Amino acid sequence: MPGVSASRLSTRLAKALPFVFACLAALAAGCGSGGHSVIVREHFESVQVPHRIAGTTSRADQVVRNDCTISAVYKVREQTGTAFLTQSLLLHLLLRVPSKGTAYELECRGPLLAELPADTSSVEATAQDLSGGRHQSLSVRTRIATVQLMPGRPLRPARRKQLVTIDWPDRPASAYDDYRVELGFQLPKTPFVRERVVYTASISCGGSSYLQPVVPLANDLGFVNAFTVPPQGRPIEFIVPRLATGISSHAEASRSLACGR
Repeated sequence: MPGVSASRLSTRLAKALPFVFACLAALAAGCGSGGHSVIVREHFESVQVPHRIAGTTSRADQVVRNDCTISAVYKVREQTGTAFLTQSLLLHLLLRVPSKGTAYELECRGPLLAELPADTSSVEATAQDLSGGRHQSLSVRTRIATVQLMPGRPLRPARRKQLVTIDWPDRPASAYDDYRVELGFQLPKTPFVRERVVYTASISCGGSSYLQPVVPLANDLGFVNAFTVPPQGRPIEFIVPRLATGISSHAEASRSLACGR
């Protein structure tokens, strides 16, 4: 380079190299490229066996029952290394219908319900066969103003949040766990994400319909799940809340439901 000594050139290179290396290491985060957003990919297990009952009550104060099977596999650490724990939950949904001749429907597997940041965009979901090959686009509703959780309990998004539902693919009960769902969305650049997610059952009675959280078994959106956004767009695995206490393999529970007015 004319007019520049070798020693001065070496000094300039030495000063520039740390910046170059920093940009290379953070390229996925948009260093030097104006990147102001991140892509989040999250995987969800299919843990609910679909089971639907429907009909019309033959007497007043009839209790309609649907037995729902839920199963999940957890990775656990032991002294001897990594092991896998399978837990299942038999959940009895008990719907009391006050009037004779009332139509009802109980489906063990309702949509996946999530509360995401309000500035989440480009929300998409696909069902991916575990054997590879088939990918199926799923129905997603975003920015929902109100979701009915139990009769007379409208759920609205918290401040700076939005409600999203994802419909599971229509598969037979024998193939309920042959796939996983990938939820993808875009956010302004952030080091971590806070969300709340519940698996639901779908209830209809008379002229009312609502969702009943079943995993976790609660009457709201449950706990806040926070995670660091993985680099390079790598997916993160959603950890299904435990279905049984400790290392127990099975649990059983009942949930009494009401018919909307």
